[in-house]
Amino acid sequence: MKCGCCGKYIGDISFDKSYKMPDEAWALPEAEKNNRTQIDSDLCRLDERYLLRGVAYIPVIDSEKSYGWGVWVEVSEQNFFEYVDNYENDNSSRPSFLGVVANKIPSYENTLSLTVQVQLGNETQRPTFTFIDKEHLLTQEQVNGVSIEKIHSFSN
Repeated sequence: MKCGCCGKYIGDISFDKSYKMPDEAWALPEAEKNNRTQIDSDLCRLDERYLLRGVAYIPVIDSEKSYGWGVWVEVSEQNFFEYVDNYENDNSSRPSFLGVVANKIPSYENTLSLTVQVQLGNETQRPTFTFIDKEHLLTQEQVNGVSIEKIHSFSN
């Protein structure tokens, strides 16, 4: 891929980054993690807290592509179990609900506990997350897009 500013070849770029588990679960010692969490690739229970994994898409300026941050968000117990009960169904027409980010996202400040709107997808899609704090850079970039150069910096 070439740099949009200077035309120099900048190498292959990954258009996503994902986290295998919420930061708090990741930080636990293995024995404690086994006692306090139930986790798979999409769902996590940490003590009495409930989390979903999904994707926050950031459009890339002058491109048809988006960068996907695969992060975990904490949601209410009710929303969690409604999602679990309907996991194999098309949930894209269900009302969205709020969640809070459970991962630190590099290149951005204060992402832990950042509020998102959670929109469930169909039976083959992870939920999508829309940042709602208009003052936060991630919200602004989700609306306005980011340069290919910034996407490249995420790989470094």
